[in-house]
Amino acid sequence: MKRHASLIPLSRDHHDGLVVAQGLIHGRSKAPRSSWPTDRRQQVDRVLEFFSTDLRQHFQAEEDHLFPVVAQQLRNGAELARQLRDEHDEMRARIRGLESDPATGLDERLRALGECLLSHIRKEEQVLFERMQEEMDADTLEAIGAALRSVHASDASGPSCRT
Repeated sequence: MKRHASLIPLSRDHHDGLVVAQGLIHGRSKAPRSSWPTDRRQQVDRVLEFFSTDLRQHFQAEEDHLFPVVAQQLRNGAELARQLRDEHDEMRARIRGLESDPATGLDERLRALGECLLSHIRKEEQVLFERMQEEMDADTLEAIGAALRSVHASDASGPSCRT
C-alpha cells in the first residue's frame, strides 16, 4: 500500500532507523561506502548520538501526535499504542544502559537493541501505518501530518544520521 503523505516524514525517519538497526545487528554496514564503524565501542557512540539527535524526537512526536489518535480511532488502537510506547520505553532503557556502561557485552547488547529497533519499525510500518490508512479518514490523517510537519520544521538540527 502506498504510504499516505502525512506519514512520509515518519517513514523517512524509519529508514534511518533501519540502517542503524542493521549496523547494530550485523556489527557493520552492508553499504560499501558507509561510515558506520566496525568497532563496537564506536558503534555505541554512534547509536547514542543517533538517539540524542534523531530517535528521541521521533519517539516524542509519535507519542504526542500519533499514539493518542490511534488509541481513540483504531479498533484495538489503545492496545497497539500501549505496545508501541512500551517498545519505546524498552529502547530508552537500553540506551540508558549503554550510557551508563558503554563497554560490557557490546556484541549481545547492541545486537539486541538493533533487533528491538528493527522489530519496532516493522510493526509501525506494516501494522500501524497500514491500519491507520485503512481505518482513518483523510481529514484525520491530514491533521496528524500537519502536527508532524510542525515538529519536523521546529527541529532546526535536521537529520543527522551518518550511517
